[in-house]
Amino acid sequence: MDNIAITGMGVISSLGHSVDAFCRGLSDAQVAVGPTPWNNEDGLENVWMSKIENFDAEDWMDPRVADGTDRFAQYAIAAAVQAVDDCGIPEFDPERTGVVIGTACAGVETLAESQRGLDTEGPSGVDRKLQLKAWPNMAAGQIALRWKLHGPLLTVSTACASSIDAIGAAARLIERGDCDVAIAGGSDASRTQLTLIAAGRYGMYASQPDPLKACRPFNTERFGIMGGEGAGVVILERADLAEARGANILGYVRGYASLSDSYHPSSSYPDGRWETRTMEKAIDDAGLPGGSDDVDALIAHGTGTPVGDVAEINAINTVFGGRDQPLKVSSIKGHVGHTAGAAGVMGVMAALYSMKESALVPTAGTTDVEPSADFDIVIQKPSPGDLKTMQINGFGFGGQNASLVVTKA
Repeated sequence: MDNIAITGMGVISSLGHSVDAFCRGLSDAQVAVGPTPWNNEDGLENVWMSKIENFDAEDWMDPRVADGTDRFAQYAIAAAVQAVDDCGIPEFDPERTGVVIGTACAGVETLAESQRGLDTEGPSGVDRKLQLKAWPNMAAGQIALRWKLHGPLLTVSTACASSIDAIGAAARLIERGDCDVAIAGGSDASRTQLTLIAAGRYGMYASQPDPLKACRPFNTERFGIMGGEGAGVVILERADLAEARGANILGYVRGYASLSDSYHPSSSYPDGRWETRTMEKAIDDAGLPGGSDDVDALIAHGTGTPVGDVAEINAINTVFGGRDQPLKVSSIKGHVGHTAGAAGVMGVMAALYSMKESALVPTAGTTDVEPSADFDIVIQKPSPGDLKTMQINGFGFGGQNASLVVTKA
């Protein structure tokens, strides 16, 4: 894959509602953490989340659109507005522009509220726009509506790998000639009381009093995930067309792979064998002359769970272990929590920023790194170095394994 340029970015995150604010927060190892709105209720004591504050949908879209969309779609639209402004394309070719958006939970929040309304008020308590708000394809659909686009319109739902798969799928559409430009990314906002309680009961986190310990990827002492939310969108273009119009190219998508783990509904093989193979295939797809030795740094999935981190450590060790200069690795989930469908695209933005600044962003919250890691887990502050090629992982429930390779502009 050698003709896919990234020419625009947009993000709504708990670190801020712009790419600049998001990247500054990553570089500063800022932990955007606070109590849940239900912190004093049974089952949610000392449970922390990374929540978006001060978001007003009408700052980004018509009031009628805001009224007819779930928050996951509102976040995606807002991120897309930023990305489109950033890319500098004066007008899209409607039939040659695609939209591919990933989401894990889609409109679960709207569904939960309508069910509550039905239970307490009867049929009148159900949101009459339930389908328009809750269905997974509505974020992508609203983006296409915003810019009157008629190219490929796809929604990807592969759990926490969703936005890696969305970007990979969009790049493939461009590569095979189905479109010239694609608006791609992911979004989730389903951090309701319902989903948080379910995650806790399933053992995805342990309540504890220190919010700065809520999520510590690759730390020796780990307590699990920190719920997060947000959206990220990138603009992909045929590189020759982007170069011809003098676009500000932020980087290139070079390789992509997506494989099934087929081991357990919520866990990977402990030895990370299919995460390993996914990374290897993405590197092969990138056609790097030196293979894995040409990868300068990695944005890991890095959830901070006791089991998940072990599998990914084993996979990274297998692909990159034994190098003269250990691979630099970071995770951004200590900053913004687990943003589910948006996690991968936020990782892509972290990679592009790290390459631009020649310093890998640190892993926030982590203080004592796992000794089993045969790589350099960057903590506390950015790690300087010439970063030309980076890999981004996204792994999810259901055995979803996805990985991207991007290179510096």
